[in-house]
Amino acid sequence: MKSYIKYSTICAIFLLTVFFTACISNIEEQQEELTKVSFINDVKPIMDARCLSCHGAGGNFPELKNYSEVSNHAAMVKSEVASGRMPKGAVLTAAQIKSIVDWVDEGALDN
Repeated sequence: MKSYIKYSTICAIFLLTVFFTACISNIEEQQEELTKVSFINDVKPIMDARCLSCHGAGGNFPELKNYSEVSNHAAMVKSEVASGRMPKGAVLTAAQIKSIVDWVDEGALDN
C-alpha cells in the first residue's frame, strides 16, 4: 500500500510539472506573437515622419514612400538606422530604432 501511495505521488508531481511547463511555454509563445512589429502601425509612421522629407517622391535614393519601396531596401534601412547614420538631421528614439530593426528581422512583412 505504501508503494502505491509513493508511486501515485510521484506520478501526480510529474503530471503537474508537465502541465505547468506546457502552460509557461504557451504564455511565452503568445507574448512573442503579440510583440510582432507591424509595418502599417509601427514602421510606416516612422518613415513618414522622419524619412520622407529626404526619401520621398523625387528625393534621395531610395524612395521610402510605401511598403514595396521600404521592403525592397529593408536591409539597407536597418543598417543605416541601427548605425545612427540615418535619418540625417534628426534622431530616432531607441524604441523607433528597435521597431525598424525588429520589423526587418521578422521578415519585413506587409502587416
